[in-house]
Amino acid sequence: MTNTILRGIGVVTLGAAMTLSAQSVASASSATFQDCRGVTVDKTAPVVSRASALIKAPLAEIWRLHTDIDHWRSWIPEIAPAHKETPGPLRPGSVFSWSPQNMHAVSTIKTVKPLGCTAWGAPVNGITGVHLWTFKPTRDGVLATTEESWAGPPVEADVPGNQSSLDQGLADWVHRLRDTAEARSGCH
Repeated sequence: MTNTILRGIGVVTLGAAMTLSAQSVASASSATFQDCRGVTVDKTAPVVSRASALIKAPLAEIWRLHTDIDHWRSWIPEIAPAHKETPGPLRPGSVFSWSPQNMHAVSTIKTVKPLGCTAWGAPVNGITGVHLWTFKPTRDGVLATTEESWAGPPVEADVPGNQSSLDQGLADWVHRLRDTAEARSGCH
């Protein structure tokens, strides 16, 4: 059952013109990690993954989709219900709840740079997760990158299975963000 739950989390991850392959534990030590105002994933976690997509849509639209937690269900329903508990714009300390695969998770924003990046963390069923998103304008669009680490006894019990689940979940999430932003903005 734990593996099924973890696979469910991975599909939506606790959450392409260009997709970077996920980082395995062996290659993570030599990887360049994403950074959001000094916050990174847990570089020593047994499971670390990354996925990116080049999105041909305005950065403001991508950011709106990403930060409008109460409306995530409209483009990634597997994590619904999702609800921002803290009023106002996302900021360090903001809290949101969501339900990856019908589990209840409460995440806290660690840092945010408007139109640039977010980082949050949450313990869920014995797993400590750190999740970053970065958005970098390029000549051809916006490079959206999501990176996440998982640590804890449930992860250590099945590192390959959890790595696969997280890899799949992050790739799905970033590609849905791309597809939704491009469709809503009329860009393809």
